[in-house]
Amino acid sequence: MVSKTVVVLSLVCVVLAVGLVGTFVIFNQKDAELQIKTNQVSEIENEKSVLLSQVSSLQTEVTALETEKTVLENQVSGLQTNVSTLQNDVADLEDEKSDLEAQILPLQTQVSDLQDEVDSLEDDKDVLEQQVSVLQTNVGTLETTVGMFQTQVESLEDEKASLELQVTVLTTEVADLEAEVIISYNSGYDAGYVQGTDDLIQTGYYSMNPTYDDAIAFIDSDETDQNEYTPEYVCYDFTADLIDNAAQLGYRCGFVYIEFSSSAHAIACFNTTDAGLIFVEPQNDELVNVAVGQFYLGHIITKMGIIW
Repeated sequence: MVSKTVVVLSLVCVVLAVGLVGTFVIFNQKDAELQIKTNQVSEIENEKSVLLSQVSSLQTEVTALETEKTVLENQVSGLQTNVSTLQNDVADLEDEKSDLEAQILPLQTQVSDLQDEVDSLEDDKDVLEQQVSVLQTNVGTLETTVGMFQTQVESLEDEKASLELQVTVLTTEVADLEAEVIISYNSGYDAGYVQGTDDLIQTGYYSMNPTYDDAIAFIDSDETDQNEYTPEYVCYDFTADLIDNAAQLGYRCGFVYIEFSSSAHAIACFNTTDAGLIFVEPQNDELVNVAVGQFYLGHIITKMGIIW
């Protein structure tokens, strides 16, 4: 009985020992697991701290990004406004482009026409260059001619000085001759008055001064100019016949004698009632102007007078 009890107790002890050992083993396992869990928790806490730090950093970055987002959104809004403005500008530029293209077409036509004109001008340029070459040659010739003329001018200047001296002398002589003309005119007037008196005695009437038209009509109708000039029939004869023919019509005609330095000449004159004194060359019926100091028939008149 006792042995059974001991055996039972032994068994119980064994069981308890086994249970204790198992419990101890289990406890150690739990403790190890707990330590592992603790270590894991510690690592997790560390990771949590790191993550929290990262989250804080990310939140800061998010805040900065939110700020940048707001700035970018504002920029985007401004850019959208600019884009809208640029689109409007592009539309305007397109319209201007269309207008310019429409203007370019006639300008291109004008450019083509101008190019044709340029080509034509190039051709004209070649012709003008040839003409310029000819003109340059002519200029050289003219310069040579001008040099000759300058030499002649210098010679003429010398002749001019000589002629001016002669003119001065002739002016003095003309003044003297004019005084003589007045004397001759008065003498001719007196002679004419005597002749008129003789005419009155012989014909019963005075010769009268014609009008200008009457004198011209008589000169045109008179045929004295058709006579031939010969050594026996000279200027004095022409003048005398013209005066006689005028007297037959009752016209008073004067005998004008002209003296040159080495010769003399005779013409006629009428003292018209409306145009004054006119001189006529009987050899050709031309009206002429004569005075002392003037050239007539290639000579200078040195003296003249009128016999009526």
